[in-house]
Amino acid sequence: MNFKITKNKMLQVMNHISKVLAITVILPIYKGVKIVTDQNGMRIIASDGTVSMMEYVSEEIQVLEFGECVVDGKLLHEIIKKANDGMIWMRKENNQMKIRSGKAEMKLVIFSDDQYPKIDFDFPDSYFKTNANMLNDAIEKTIFSANDQQTRPVLGGIHFKISEGKCYVTATDSYRLSHKCISVNCEDEMSITIPKKMLTLLSMLYAGEEELFVYFSKRKALMSNDNIIIQSVLLEGTFPDYKSLIPVTFESEIKIPSSVMLEALDRTSFIKDEGITTVCFELLNDEIMLACENRQVGSSIESIPFEAVTGNKEVKFYCNQTYILDALKALKSEFCILKYNGDMKPFVLQSDEIDHVQLLLPVRHQ
Repeated sequence: MNFKITKNKMLQVMNHISKVLAITVILPIYKGVKIVTDQNGMRIIASDGTVSMMEYVSEEIQVLEFGECVVDGKLLHEIIKKANDGMIWMRKENNQMKIRSGKAEMKLVIFSDDQYPKIDFDFPDSYFKTNANMLNDAIEKTIFSANDQQTRPVLGGIHFKISEGKCYVTATDSYRLSHKCISVNCEDEMSITIPKKMLTLLSMLYAGEEELFVYFSKRKALMSNDNIIIQSVLLEGTFPDYKSLIPVTFESEIKIPSSVMLEALDRTSFIKDEGITTVCFELLNDEIMLACENRQVGSSIESIPFEAVTGNKEVKFYCNQTYILDALKALKSEFCILKYNGDMKPFVLQSDEIDHVQLLLPVRHQ
């Protein structure tokens, strides 16, 4: 393997591909990226065992000899970032890759080629298509509710359920739930859960009004544009049914200016107990009281106005400050509607966008 490529192009590719590489890996080989050169140019493959990406390069490259090798991805990325501007010459010699930039020459020990797993990038037969901006917006408004823990792996992704031209996008960690509905074009009904890591990469790869195809089978989901393919195995397990979790009726509804509530909640962040800020939310006659206290740290109390209230005016509950902040930011609206059913029952935050729901569980307070 022997090729020359501009630094800008190689850095662009490594910036993309390095986001797939995991900090900790089950198998050491997944620290590596596989580089293949042929008559079409170069392709680079990276995987963490769950999410895989392949990028093609046919411009700003001169292939001198066909071949392939696997090198440490993070080390290669660091070398490319620090290389001189202009052309970079990369070639495989015995068990090393030599990288020449200007008058500097670096060497990386390569992995054995036969250790790298064979990754199937074939396109499944089933797919749905939608607008890239619309899908990115739905992911942005839900992904923060996906679980980062491994106790229930199926909660570590976003669930996509398609029926009759609608895609119901849902994420939950059992303490909060984010839900958004978008329009799609799909001939099949489907129910899949895609790991959040793959979905965090979408806005980097796809944007604007372009039509985006999402291919899926019983085992994997795949997306592609002109030169990049990204895919992931699907998460196994039964995802909670959002319809049974979101209440249909509410005892109280309060219309609140979003920016005022966001600023007030943010000011409580200095009061933490084991890394968590718990806020008391109480509706009074003509204002909302937000209060929190920790004997070792201090206390905070602030009143904020509300626009309107309907139903029961006895509203008081405790909630995780971070969760309610995330939900308010996702709504992106001038006003939010807080819907309430009782002290220890789930409450909902919504805007005028009725197909977008943020549900949170209150916190027990002693």
